[in-house]
Amino acid sequence: MNRTYTIVVVLLLAVFAVPQGLKAQNTIINDISEPYVDKLINTAKLNYPHIKSLDSRLTVAKNNVSRSKISYLDALTFSYVYQPSTTLNLNTLQPGTTDGSVGTNNRTSLFSGTQFGLFFNLGSYLQKPYAVKQAKQELSIANNEIQEYLLTLTTQVKKRYYMYVQKLAALKLQSQAAIDGESVLKDIKYRFEKGEETLDTYTKARINQTQQNQAKITAEADLFMAKADLEELLGEKLENIK
Repeated sequence: MNRTYTIVVVLLLAVFAVPQGLKAQNTIINDISEPYVDKLINTAKLNYPHIKSLDSRLTVAKNNVSRSKISYLDALTFSYVYQPSTTLNLNTLQPGTTDGSVGTNNRTSLFSGTQFGLFFNLGSYLQKPYAVKQAKQELSIANNEIQEYLLTLTTQVKKRYYMYVQKLAALKLQSQAAIDGESVLKDIKYRFEKGEETLDTYTKARINQTQQNQAKITAEADLFMAKADLEELLGEKLENIK
């Protein structure tokens, strides 16, 4: 009779070893929210530091294009000279003086007034189209880099979110398995104390429950690590994103 009951108990352990949640739910598709995924992606685009660096680089590239276009004016140089109609020379000796005293001598300039000049540097001007073209290419590269990284960031957020959902579902299943194992252990312990069950069966039940609890702890740690990996991209706590 005891052997027959032992077989029944072992079968029960096998049944309870399969989490009840797994029998009721064998997919995580219903737990995934695409609108929520979009919110996570937008949050990552706003907060992730590398995106901010690429945005700054793109702004610099745009400014360089504008600066290179304006630099066409560098080929032109404007200058002016003011020349009065008369000048006063204090270092010229007055006629008839022999004592070395300093006198004044007024000189009339041939060209007087303000003179303006505009100079054109042909070599500098011919270099400007190449500078503008290079600045535009740098702008295109910066724009391509940020677009490429946005695609990469989007994929990474999705992957880590799906992993988080998977670990969350695994924890739920393992928690249910631990609860079921605890119920089996209590039943076997009760029968063992009444002398209706062997020590070997009771020991196996306890070992099974210990393994279930350890698996639950591992599932909890996996969930926390998946959450941390996702929040690394988001730059914000997952709970703050509704």
